[in-house]
Amino acid sequence: MMRILLAAAIALSPAAAIAQTPASAPATAVDPARLAAATELLDVLFPPATRVQMMDGMMAPLMINLRQGFMQNPQFAAEMTKNPKVKAAFDRFVDAQFGRSMEMIRTSLPGMFDAIARAYARRFDVAQMGEVERFFRTPTGKTYMQASLTIMADPDVAAFQRKMMADAMTRTQADTAAFVKEVAAIQQSEKK
Repeated sequence: MMRILLAAAIALSPAAAIAQTPASAPATAVDPARLAAATELLDVLFPPATRVQMMDGMMAPLMINLRQGFMQNPQFAAEMTKNPKVKAAFDRFVDAQFGRSMEMIRTSLPGMFDAIARAYARRFDVAQMGEVERFFRTPTGKTYMQASLTIMADPDVAAFQRKMMADAMTRTQADTAAFVKEVAAIQQSEKK
């Protein structure tokens, strides 16, 4: 059971999302005109006044799916059912991780959007960003943008995430068991 809880702690921590981001090459300079166009585009895609609510709307279903994914693991579900104190501790843990993650996202939004604007400016020229912006100002573009923010709550996406989390839990349990065994062997060999 401890290995399952360790896997849950790792998977739900804010650092887990950051750790999964691949390293990139050093940033290159950005053309100021492209940066201005990128900033304007992001303001259309993610209006500054609604960014926090948009992030909350995307993250809440993700956390629900993660929680449900853990419950698909038979051992984990059995422990949660068998011991209400463990379930309460898990619920507190998940709620705390969600709160910390959301706080990190909220405080990081300005820097994140500055970084995204620079990334857009490196990848798209002013004309391309203008074309994208014009699309997102159309009724279809606005509808697309609003709908895209609810994708994580879609039943198919939710089911896939739950399956993925259950699979990850199984792998993490096996990996954790192998790691514990390897460390025990190292410790045993050092005692000799």
